[in-house]
Amino acid sequence: MRGIVPQAIAPDNGEAYRRAVATARLALERAVTLTVAADASFADRERAVLAAANEACRRLLEAALQTTADAQADRVRVEGVEYARHHEGTGTYHSLCGSLEVRRATYREVGVRNGPTIVPVELVAGLIEGATPALAFRVALGYAQGPGRQAEEQLHADHRQPPSRSTLERLGKAIGAHTHRVAPRIEAVVRPEEVLPVGAHAIVVGVDRTTVPMEEPRPTGAAPTTRRRARTTPYRRTPPAPVNVHYRMAYVGTVSVVDRLGEALVTRRYAIPSTADPTTLTARMMADVSQARTQAPRLPVGVVQDAAPELWTLVRTALTTGTRLRRWEEAIDRYHLNEHLAEVLRLVEPDEGRRRAQLRRWNTTLDADDRAIDRIARRVAEWMTTAPVDPAAVEPHFTYLSKNSDRMRYATMGAKGLPCGSGATEGACKSVVTMRAKGSGQRWHEDGVTAALTLRSIYLSERLPRMWRHITADYSVDVQAAA
Repeated sequence: MRGIVPQAIAPDNGEAYRRAVATARLALERAVTLTVAADASFADRERAVLAAANEACRRLLEAALQTTADAQADRVRVEGVEYARHHEGTGTYHSLCGSLEVRRATYREVGVRNGPTIVPVELVAGLIEGATPALAFRVALGYAQGPGRQAEEQLHADHRQPPSRSTLERLGKAIGAHTHRVAPRIEAVVRPEEVLPVGAHAIVVGVDRTTVPMEEPRPTGAAPTTRRRARTTPYRRTPPAPVNVHYRMAYVGTVSVVDRLGEALVTRRYAIPSTADPTTLTARMMADVSQARTQAPRLPVGVVQDAAPELWTLVRTALTTGTRLRRWEEAIDRYHLNEHLAEVLRLVEPDEGRRRAQLRRWNTTLDADDRAIDRIARRVAEWMTTAPVDPAAVEPHFTYLSKNSDRMRYATMGAKGLPCGSGATEGACKSVVTMRAKGSGQRWHEDGVTAALTLRSIYLSERLPRMWRHITADYSVDVQAAA
């Protein structure tokens, strides 16, 4: 994935730029000779060069922020509101090259007793939650990819000087929380820039749920849900309040553009915790569907997911109210159907070879004839009365087939180039939620999991770099000296 690309050097400044870089190289060389021996290995010399470059960059950034802070008038105007210099102090900001100590003032709104305060240098420089834009992007990317420990290790491996792991976690949560709030607005700006891939044939949507371990206060007198390792030393400070870990359902949604074979060309992924309103997720999904169909109005739309009734109600309502579609195709994920058919055969047919042969025949007819599922359901109903098997064991599978047969017309799905499996949605449950939020020992509070799932779903949807420039704009505000 491409990161933030530096602006090109103006042609008129090219030679001056090259001379400045040459001068900087000589200065770095002098700095390195002061820290490593003449016979040092190349690896030692490389580490010394990177350390010196980091320190030079840190000082340059620190000086630039200080200049910006010193340039602020005693009274400033921000978005029509006037603020006056209130309190002098020092702020610590974080960069890829280390901490930046800046003498700066806070300003308080004029005419309001104990009114809100701002720090103009942060607004002018576009600092993000106390971090420089470059570090903030790296934190957002790292929080999308994995735990703070992993991001910290990667930054150190790159010979950077990041803040502490706890600070990285705080930054990740804050950036993720802000991104969660503004994502619908920014996605509306980004979507029109997204061109349908070559070979786009249809749109497939689906919603599913998967569990996330959530840390919650333990009710008085309740038994613990997890076993905590016994401490070998007493707490030096107040011990933490007792908690329980409960697995709560998170919602996952996908919108895939597929080719004529039903293979996904691009997939947009969404995820929210159990405490969020699932209609906010489906509304964003429907915006993707509508945007794609503005480019190709004839693209067919299909819904493929498991048989959970509440999920079908959710998606159908969203399609009805969030798009102008009058018709779409629906299918129960083929894998789930095959699970039920295989279990029925296991109950009524003791020979494994015959079971496999029958399942193959059923799948062949399902691909060719929409009415095949009706014949299969009648056959299962017959077995409930004729086969030497407990009817109560077969009945749930027959009910599943009869209640969902209208969404098991796989011949029509295939003829329209729509897939019969919800692989994109099932895969998103794993790639978005399981891989990020269900690692060994992980447990979450609502703010943390919301931030992580938001950033990860945007990252895996290949939208993070394009959305980032809009996210950073929220932290940069025009500050003018008040008259």
